[in-house]
Amino acid sequence: MKPFLTALLWLSLSSVFGQTLYYQVYKGKKSIGQMTIERSQNMAGSVVSYDISTEVRYRVILELLVNYSLNEVFENGILTKGQGSSTINGSIQNAYEIQRNGNSYELVLNNTHSVIDDHVITLSATTIYFNEPKNNQRLFSQHFGRYLKLEEVSAHYYRLLSSAGENFYRYVNGICTEITVIRDFGTLNFNLKPESYVIVNTPDSLRNK
Repeated sequence: MKPFLTALLWLSLSSVFGQTLYYQVYKGKKSIGQMTIERSQNMAGSVVSYDISTEVRYRVILELLVNYSLNEVFENGILTKGQGSSTINGSIQNAYEIQRNGNSYELVLNNTHSVIDDHVITLSATTIYFNEPKNNQRLFSQHFGRYLKLEEVSAHYYRLLSSAGENFYRYVNGICTEITVIRDFGTLNFNLKPESYVIVNTPDSLRNK
């Protein structure tokens, strides 16, 4: 078989299915940024990758441009690796990386190494946008380097408490449509954009496969 046809066949067989959620970010009534969350999987569905990218611009005393990124890869439902960072006006505030090694995880958080023994991470900060959690379920956060607990405060509405503040998540048909982030500097609201609601309302969407 000719090299070009071989490469074309390989690309066809290794093609990836994906979905993207787009959120507009508000502080009060003012739009200050956006968040994009992508999920992709291989043809077999055994490997799923999540990517979060957030950019917001707001003023406390000075104008701040905050960027946040996070990538995580799951194989057969188990987190195998990930990395992310957050910056303010281009200066790195936090950087983290995680790698599964046998029955444990190696975590590097701001150049500090640690090991999480005898754990299988199946729920994390990236997965909860496409999958509604259960009450009192724990998720792992690379950003904080530990598990956080989700509490259902009303139907399809969850509270996540961390050392930074509170997050609230609302779900429709298993997809997160609203996030409220409460911090010392104020409250941010993330609203799912209209073009992403096709994912919420599609019964045979990727989340059901």
